[in-house]
Amino acid sequence: MGYIIACDFDGTVTATDTIVAIIKRFAPENGTPIVKQILNQEISIQHGVTELFRLLPCDKKDEVIQFALEEVKLRPGFQKLLDDARVLKIPFYIISGGMHFFIDPILKQFNGITQAFANEVDFSGRTMEVIWTHPCDAQCTGQCGTCKPSIVRQLVTDERVIAIGDSVTDLKLLAIADVAFTTSKLTQFAREKGIDHHHFETFDDINLSEVIS
Repeated sequence: MGYIIACDFDGTVTATDTIVAIIKRFAPENGTPIVKQILNQEISIQHGVTELFRLLPCDKKDEVIQFALEEVKLRPGFQKLLDDARVLKIPFYIISGGMHFFIDPILKQFNGITQAFANEVDFSGRTMEVIWTHPCDAQCTGQCGTCKPSIVRQLVTDERVIAIGDSVTDLKLLAIADVAFTTSKLTQFAREKGIDHHHFETFDDINLSEVIS
């Protein structure tokens, strides 16, 4: 029996949530209340993120990409973790509720990612319209936006799942993980619910050899 790694992007690979940072930069007045509703689980992730991107004019696409590349800080140690996974022959998947148009340029600087799952954006109108490309399967309750457990179920046969995440978007991923590495709000949730987890601050804190031995 082998392993796969299912790793979040926003707030995990990045040191802060990329979508939140983009909204604070480009649509702070109207976007901040929606962000709070998402984090407090008052509205679904899919509904909230859809509304956030509708606040962004399509002609700001290149500015958003440049902002993500230049201003969003990355969590230290990510390439080392990718190298460790490669040595251990563990496929490494990025599974994100974010958007390919700003995630892919950031991930290009790293080697060893098996595949990145994220969403598309329609730029043909006045404002950005999210195209949710990874819906929930029959085993999920719906409204995930990117349904991380549904994607994982398509990837595994008998492999065990190592989940890495940081926030409410990773709660359902945490529920199906065999091994969980958590930070930020996801660590708080795991502690409150008594869920086994390994807290990390940087990727240097994650020892894959230790957890699979």
